[in-house]
Amino acid sequence: MSVRRLAWLLPLAFTLFGCDAPLEPESSNAIRPVKLFTVSNESSEQTHRYPAVIAASKEAELSFQVSGLLQELNIKTAQEIKQGDVLAKLDQRDFSNQLASAKAEYENAEREYQRLAKVADKGLISQSDLTKQRSARDIAKAQLGIAEKALSDSVLTSPFDAMVAQVPVTRLQSITAGQAITTIIATDELEVTFDVPSRLIRSDQEPLVELILNNDPGVRLPTTFKELELIADLSSQTYPITMVFTPPEDKIILPGMLATIEVTPLPGEQSLLQVPLAAIQSQGDQRFVWLFDPQSNTVSRRDVVVKDGIGDQLSVESGLNSGDVIVAAGGAYLSEGLEVRPWQE
Repeated sequence: MSVRRLAWLLPLAFTLFGCDAPLEPESSNAIRPVKLFTVSNESSEQTHRYPAVIAASKEAELSFQVSGLLQELNIKTAQEIKQGDVLAKLDQRDFSNQLASAKAEYENAEREYQRLAKVADKGLISQSDLTKQRSARDIAKAQLGIAEKALSDSVLTSPFDAMVAQVPVTRLQSITAGQAITTIIATDELEVTFDVPSRLIRSDQEPLVELILNNDPGVRLPTTFKELELIADLSSQTYPITMVFTPPEDKIILPGMLATIEVTPLPGEQSLLQVPLAAIQSQGDQRFVWLFDPQSNTVSRRDVVVKDGIGDQLSVESGLNSGDVIVAAGGAYLSEGLEVRPWQE
């Protein structure tokens, strides 16, 4: 096909395609959909309950730092022990002999050094000979320290008041350094960890948190805050909180027992409203939300005072009332008096 004929066909092609009806442009006046949230303090007024498992707040796996034959084993499972109690002891003979030998070596090296020092003062030996003997004495002293520590390490004592949880060895067993001899747990204080949703995380005031034993629901124990993990579980959006408590003397409460945690907000907390973090907008130092009017389907700005917190919801001190409907997300694209429509999932 010649270039001249192709040039003639192109205008015809554009004319034919131009006969189709033009696409209707998207209206710039389309009403923007928004996700709405009804403000309420109902969630902060009720008591929340969470399942939990009791754990030891202090636990230690004890072992010898030296190897040897387990000569004494003075503990058994579930036995109560005090700080400083001798729990186990290796055969002392080898360690005592090594200590006696190291002590003799050091004493001989010290006597020889003192003798040479007097001779060196008279110029009868060189300073290098004296220096060599000083080094031998220092080495012997270091070996004596090692032998003393080995003898001390052959006796295992309890580092704190506790209960014996596990004893995986038997008497007259050959023990290697670092091998677990026993696991002990402190029973004067226990802890419990449970997961709470972000909306219940407050930084202003702690709620009342009580522990209820599942096998004895009549027992309610007060707890004290220990720690809060600031990384939420991605699937549940919950935060692990650990509380500690002191078990009563007349009750046997052990790690692994099941419990229920009851969280009751204090009176001061019940008046605080909760709103989604995404609903809070900022202009300079002022924070505000978009208030939705269901009569006119328009939004208006409402300045608020919020408390800093953790999670996807914040507590509002002033500016909103229970029952107000606000825009929960997308507020950055709104303006005063803009008409919107509720977003339908």
